[in-house]
Amino acid sequence: MIDYELTKEQKDLQGRMVAFCRAEIAPAAAELDAATPDKVPEMLRARFRKLAGAGYFDLLLKADFVSQCVAGEELAKACPATFLAAMSSGTAFGMALSCFGSQAQKTRFLPGVAAGELIGALACTEADAGSDLSGMATKAEKKGDGWVLTGSKDLVTNAPVADAFLVLAWTDREAGLDKGLSLFVVEKGASGLAVGETVETMGLRGAPTAGISLTGCAVSADALVGEAGGGYALLGRITEWIKISLSAMSVGLGVACMEVSTGHGKGKKAFGKPIGLFEGVGAKLAVMFTLNDLGRMMTLRAAWSTDHQETEAPILTASAKLFTSESINKIADLAMQVHGGHGYVKGAAVERLYRDARFAELAYGTSEMQRAFIARDSLNRYKPA
Repeated sequence: MIDYELTKEQKDLQGRMVAFCRAEIAPAAAELDAATPDKVPEMLRARFRKLAGAGYFDLLLKADFVSQCVAGEELAKACPATFLAAMSSGTAFGMALSCFGSQAQKTRFLPGVAAGELIGALACTEADAGSDLSGMATKAEKKGDGWVLTGSKDLVTNAPVADAFLVLAWTDREAGLDKGLSLFVVEKGASGLAVGETVETMGLRGAPTAGISLTGCAVSADALVGEAGGGYALLGRITEWIKISLSAMSVGLGVACMEVSTGHGKGKKAFGKPIGLFEGVGAKLAVMFTLNDLGRMMTLRAAWSTDHQETEAPILTASAKLFTSESINKIADLAMQVHGGHGYVKGAAVERLYRDARFAELAYGTSEMQRAFIARDSLNRYKPA
């Protein structure tokens, strides 16, 4: 039998995160969402320092995905934007260097990430090459002892506040995806690196996003992460981690929707009784709970499988990401319906959560991409005898 019970340490972690997020993160979530682009960096850095004090970034730098999901769900429930920004720095950038970086890179960057003082970002998407990495244009040419990067990246989470970027570039296009891509660390202030204007997004506005351009951006040989040509495999691993993290984010968002909807169902009355007692509202709450619970189980199963390096881990991760991302959009829609017109008003908690939820089906592999991956696995697995 599979034991879905959390360990004592994980339960203690969950309790600490609940208390911390309730006191330090949730109260200003709406303020962060409404902040102007010039105010977000200062607010986000203050939050990162608080998260570091609570040990959250130390947790993200370690390959313990079940614990990361337990803690991440609570952070995402309190403020999904803070979760996304922290994950982009601690997991997509920090954990990548922790697992694949050189000792010099670990020494240079990881203490700052753990302390919440250094913010990292992953720059892999391009305007004309999202999921299709073969269409990517950014390249890195060997020059002397270093490399020169040229190209641009689109929709980079944390770009406006990042101190360092993990950049994907071609080092040998003729070698193809498997052996032609490489990852580089490019620090803020590097000659030839420019960060574009902050993009105004529909939701998750507290996780600032922008494009970056690299024009003859020279970096040292030490900037290469792993081996030249190994970037595609490394990005695949990093993307798996991100998909697990986004699954936890979707569950946390779902719980937040459930909580505000339950509170509204108890507090608002119609025809002399709380609206939650009406079958139409109660049924929506029941569906929301069921989707949340299933999503959590799938997320923790994928996390456990990844922790134990099971061969099934990638397909379980894709399945969890697909289910939780589509579920949170259903949950957010039901939550809006429970609130009626009051939920449609700008500034309502459910209005913010509704906007935040839409990101889940789009990021790091759309639902269509997850289905295609799962379908290919099924076709390969269940071949005729």
